[in-house]
Amino acid sequence: MLSRYAFLGGRRRGSRRRGEAEGSYVDVHGPVLLAVAVAVLALNVFDGFYTLFYLSYGGKEANPFVDSLIQWGPRPFLLVKCAGTGLALSFLVLHKNFRLGRVGLLFAFLLYAGILVYHVVLIGDLPTALPSEF
Repeated sequence: MLSRYAFLGGRRRGSRRRGEAEGSYVDVHGPVLLAVAVAVLALNVFDGFYTLFYLSYGGKEANPFVDSLIQWGPRPFLLVKCAGTGLALSFLVLHKNFRLGRVGLLFAFLLYAGILVYHVVLIGDLPTALPSEF
């Protein structure tokens, strides 16, 4: 899964034989996968900032784990949120040649896109008053 060549300019872009493509590991992943990973990370960051924005207007966080992170402050919340998503995303990227890895990447993208749409709806319902101090 992880070889020394993954970080030092490896050459494996695919499997050696056509029938081995499913379930093989590679060193070079390609621009499309990079775009998907960056999009998921960007959507994750937007989710964090929109969450903090919504909470500044008096909103409530429904997830108790995330709520406890927010109580530590915005920086630890964003750090843990981005690190957790980054670790999970790197695991999915490493497993891109497995069906479940591809499904996981698609699910992560669609989930964060849906969450972003939900945040837009929530922000549309916010009062026009100034936000409270976070």
